[in-house]
Amino acid sequence: MTTFLWTVVIAMAAALLAEIFALTGLAVVSMRAARRGKEITDQVMQRVQPAIRLVKELQGSLQPQLETVSREGKGIASVVTARAESIKAAYCDTSRWAERIRLRFADGVQTIAGRRNGRGIYRDVVEPIQTASHVMRGLKLAFWIMRKVA
Repeated sequence: MTTFLWTVVIAMAAALLAEIFALTGLAVVSMRAARRGKEITDQVMQRVQPAIRLVKELQGSLQPQLETVSREGKGIASVVTARAESIKAAYCDTSRWAERIRLRFADGVQTIAGRRNGRGIYRDVVEPIQTASHVMRGLKLAFWIMRKVA
């Protein structure tokens, strides 16, 4: 029975020793893989480093210009908005004035009660001016005839 136990102990020791060698082999392989990974990483970083520097330089040189463009764009947008609003206001004022003039040239301005207020600017102002113009033309013609006759 002791030989059997010794055989089991020796087999267990051999299995333990094989496991230790396997773990050591795995450790060596993982260290080599880590070292190779670091080498690849270093090579990639060496190749990428100039591009990273270039991007940082471009970003540093373009950042003030981007801020300037952004600031000027906002300024232009506010000016355009203000001008558009002033044009809208001028259009509304012009429309109101045109409507008032149209109403005045018609038959006068109608009050809230529905009564007409006056005869209208056309009849109050334009017709007398036209009549005076006709009278003046008639007087000129009369004076011309009188001068020729006399």
